[in-house]
Amino acid sequence: MNKETKNDLQSSKVNVDEVIDSVKKLPREEQEMAISKLEMYSGPIPHPDILEKYDELDPGAAKLIIENGVKESEHRRKLEVQAMNYTARDSRRREWMGFFLGIIIILVGALLIYLGHTITGTVLSGISAVSLVSLFVGNSSEEDKSEKKEDKNS
Repeated sequence: MNKETKNDLQSSKVNVDEVIDSVKKLPREEQEMAISKLEMYSGPIPHPDILEKYDELDPGAAKLIIENGVKESEHRRKLEVQAMNYTARDSRRREWMGFFLGIIIILVGALLIYLGHTITGTVLSGISAVSLVSLFVGNSSEEDKSEKKEDKNS
């Protein structure tokens, strides 16, 4: 967040606090009336009253602003889906590359055992096998944990 945005947020908070303080000073009946008229709005599309004013200045402008907001939202969702697909694809690629690398190391360890280097081959194969097993068992337990967290949050 840049400095201007932080300053804008701080100044808007001050303005909101001032409005709330001034409403609290009013008699109870007037407070209720002010609160019923107090309206806050935020979102990618301007408030309907503002849209109406844009339309008064340039007929059709409100429709263009809404359409732009919809297109922007669709574009953002499309980018999010692409990012998730790339992440999933990269994750699968890493898993397969790790698997093949582990198999190669195990085979090299087996070859070392066959050639008479028993200790070296056993250590190399054993460490690789344990690493592969922990990789796949670790991933499934992490997925189970994340699924449980999602279920609790739902």
